[in-house]
Amino acid sequence: MKNFLALLGLILMTSLLNAQNAEVSFGKNRVQFHDDFEQWSQYESENFITYWYGKSRTIGRMVAQIAEYDFREIQNILEHHINNKVEIIVYVDLTDLKQSNIGSEKVFSNRTGQTKILGNKIFVYFNGDHNHLRKQVREGIASVYLEAMLFGSTLQEVVQNAIALNLPGWFKQGLVAFAAEPWNSELDNELRDIMLDEEFDGFEKFAEENPVLAGHSLWYYIDANYGQSTLSNLLYLTRINRSEEEGFRAVLGTPFSFVLNKWEKYFQTRYTQDEQARQVFSGNEIKIKNRRNLPVYNVKLSPDGTKIAYVQNEIGKYKVFIQDIATGDRKAVLKGGTRNTFQATDYNYPMIQWNPNAQELGIIFEKRDVAYFSSYNILTEKKTTESIAPGYQRIYSMDYVNPFTLLFSGSVDGNSDIFIYNIKSRQSDRITRDFYDDLDAVFTKTENKRGILFVSNRPDSTMQYLKHDTILPINTFDVFYYDLDKRSRELVRVTNTPEISERYPIAIDEKWFGYLTDINGIQNRAMAYLEDYIHHYEQAITFNDGSEIILHADSTIAGIDSTTIDSIAIFPVIKKRAISHMSTDLPRNIIEQHTAPRVNQVLDVALLEHKTRIFINPIDTGTVKNPAATFFRKTYRPTSGSTNKISLEQPTKTVLEVVEEVPPTEEPPKEDKPEKKEEKVDIDNYLFQSEFDDDESVAPAEKETPQPATKEEKTEEITTIPATIYIEGQTSGRQPVAAESSVRSIHKIRPGKIKPYRPQFKTDYVTTQMDNSLLFEGLESFGANPNGFNYPPAGLLLKANFKDLLEDYQFDLGVRVPTSFNGTEFFVVFNDKKKRIDKQYAVYRKNVRLPDESASVSVPAKREYNILLGQFRMSYPFDIFRSVRATFMLRKDRSLYFASEQPTLNREILNEQRASAKLEYVFDNTLDVSINIKNGTRYKVYAELIKRFNVDVETGVKIGFNEGFMTVAGLDFRHYQRLDKHSILAFRLAGATSFGQEKILLFLVGLMEN
Repeated sequence: MKNFLALLGLILMTSLLNAQNAEVSFGKNRVQFHDDFEQWSQYESENFITYWYGKSRTIGRMVAQIAEYDFREIQNILEHHINNKVEIIVYVDLTDLKQSNIGSEKVFSNRTGQTKILGNKIFVYFNGDHNHLRKQVREGIASVYLEAMLFGSTLQEVVQNAIALNLPGWFKQGLVAFAAEPWNSELDNELRDIMLDEEFDGFEKFAEENPVLAGHSLWYYIDANYGQSTLSNLLYLTRINRSEEEGFRAVLGTPFSFVLNKWEKYFQTRYTQDEQARQVFSGNEIKIKNRRNLPVYNVKLSPDGTKIAYVQNEIGKYKVFIQDIATGDRKAVLKGGTRNTFQATDYNYPMIQWNPNAQELGIIFEKRDVAYFSSYNILTEKKTTESIAPGYQRIYSMDYVNPFTLLFSGSVDGNSDIFIYNIKSRQSDRITRDFYDDLDAVFTKTENKRGILFVSNRPDSTMQYLKHDTILPINTFDVFYYDLDKRSRELVRVTNTPEISERYPIAIDEKWFGYLTDINGIQNRAMAYLEDYIHHYEQAITFNDGSEIILHADSTIAGIDSTTIDSIAIFPVIKKRAISHMSTDLPRNIIEQHTAPRVNQVLDVALLEHKTRIFINPIDTGTVKNPAATFFRKTYRPTSGSTNKISLEQPTKTVLEVVEEVPPTEEPPKEDKPEKKEEKVDIDNYLFQSEFDDDESVAPAEKETPQPATKEEKTEEITTIPATIYIEGQTSGRQPVAAESSVRSIHKIRPGKIKPYRPQFKTDYVTTQMDNSLLFEGLESFGANPNGFNYPPAGLLLKANFKDLLEDYQFDLGVRVPTSFNGTEFFVVFNDKKKRIDKQYAVYRKNVRLPDESASVSVPAKREYNILLGQFRMSYPFDIFRSVRATFMLRKDRSLYFASEQPTLNREILNEQRASAKLEYVFDNTLDVSINIKNGTRYKVYAELIKRFNVDVETGVKIGFNEGFMTVAGLDFRHYQRLDKHSILAFRLAGATSFGQEKILLFLVGLMEN
């Protein structure tokens, strides 16, 4: 109690003291770990300008095509147009995106899973999956268009709507997510777990905690039950009425609360039905210490089944744990990163995998944009670490082939491919080389043959060296098998599901392997094995001279003398195919799986009741499940843009199946009554699907005579009948009954339009405000201020900012005129942030006139005080929070009296010149919660060396230095503890001292800035 009273008394005492020093600058950093950003290129298409640098060249070209590919669809969803082209900046990976200078002076807000948007600029990065890249592009386009739609394009509209239109977070974020990707089984699983929780307390509370998912689900519900046209009407009337509730009432004719009740009932009913008759998660559940419910991922079961390893990540600060299954004891074997609430958390690293010897854990992590491989021995507790061979832009998965060889899925040239990596020699063997995505590679041994299982969105099983042309790798993922011993250029296709993705294959034994699939709407495990089958027959023709040719069995050779043929042999061509079945029927997605084949155990990771749960069970390859499809999977149909124009895979289901009870508007042609040649074909009701351009596929339709329709052709004709029918509970959102076109043209990159980027300076802002702050940190002369040091009087500050597109270079120009009109201040600042060391050049001039109250004449004499300051600053950042800064300054102070009388005429003009060098260590992790409300800690420790000198230019240039130095040392520590949404408790500890030939006068005044 005494300690508490003492602390309270100290706080009250400090509130009576007035501490003041010159304003102290803090700030966070953007760190460039490499020089890859030296050369940028730009490409301008019809609606976008895409920028990329050397290593992101391949990704940038793909982004330009994806943006044009999806542009019209997003425009149709929002029914809005803007005149300006959207600018897209492309980065190789998330680490490079965090190094960008763009938006560095703003809040470092870039949540995981959300695309970074700044004005009409979109920032995207590649994580090995082009579908994820496509989602980012769509999110960005939708966000830019929605911002323009809701808040307008002119300055007046933006100001008016920003004040009057106060929309909740779920409205915009959910709509952007809805436009970015259709509802899928992953979102369905996440929402299912939330809504079936007993603690679920309605939409509003849910929307506060997860506005993206809440908003996405509501827009999905509205689209599925009221139609897509309702969305644009809602947006328009919401803007007009300045309220989302009034918008819903005007469009749907019901109160917003009624819509929310129907939304909740709709999902509760479908999820309750989905839960029926499914097996539950069972087996040995592994408990881990996770009180704060931090993300846990990359869970791996040791080969002997006695331990698990996993990664726990707290917004960037990660730990790798090894935990004993029997005792529950765990040990952190690797720690790294920092807590970073300002930028997206990278959950790709670290990645872990057990060595087949069961004694070592392999870890890949990233530090300062360099990938490292670390091996931890659980017996000796020793760890070896070395960098991975340069060239890998990012590694997406890791497995062991043997104790000294790794299997990677990684990116080298902007494409995700498969690699074999030798740990000792650091040499790589590239298995695949194309622009299709190859992920989740695992080593397997079946029938005593080494192989690789991986997932890919390639359309067929051939392995060819393909360069990016006019094909977009945006198909779903299938499982493929590669024979590592045979090294054939043909893969074994394990699955072929054009609208379903399979992920995370696992090796089980000499025969079986598994993978995860959401074919029934919930991601469950499937078991599979490979078997031989006769693919076709070939014939070997041997001639009399011993030469031989091999042809297909049905082929014939014309013009060859049969007497020259010695023999003909027919033989079968044997290939492999996969036989699979479902093995589980669980109510939630298996988000990760791993096996220990030696002990016949499989590990499953699931998200249950908002918590990561880990289960271990015996491997069961014999049980066959037939899981019922969820409501979402029953009603799911491909969207109009799901088909790649040149892809070999086409949707297998027709859109008519969405509402089977809707009768066609026209009768299909009968088989016994073929159409006459002179009758015209109603091309408006036909859907042409071709792997060729439109001009190649449409032309023949007018010349050919329609043939009698077969059964399959009838179905195809019916599916193309246009209809706009929305039945509640029947569709799955953003899936029109009849697609406008399932074939889109793909923008062709014209290399001649790619040009180097040159800095393009634009006005970022021009501000006018009343201000009395110290514009520059510098030596304030007490002698020049007869009334003592005070803040400058309030004045009108005019400031203009000019930046280049990438914000590597920035100009600040400003002038301030005090309200008393007795002086002016001018400054010019140039910032160069292109490389890791940030540089700042500044020139500042101040001119002020002061009265001389000691003058003896009736009219007070005045004196003029001039400051001319030149400053050069360098900042070397260690990370986003920590940096070392050095400032070099030249300053000239000149004070003279106006000759209003004889005494002032004889007064000496005061000229002082000083040079200084200042070194600072700065830490700042504060977050702006609200205006003038921060949360976090920041501090600065500094030392400054000051030297006086004289420059005489009257009789030649002479420079003289005064004896001795003045040294200043100090610190400034501040901590902001948040109490509630609108208040904080701020602590500050500040102090400084000076010594040497001159002194700094430190005194207490009343104001403390944040």
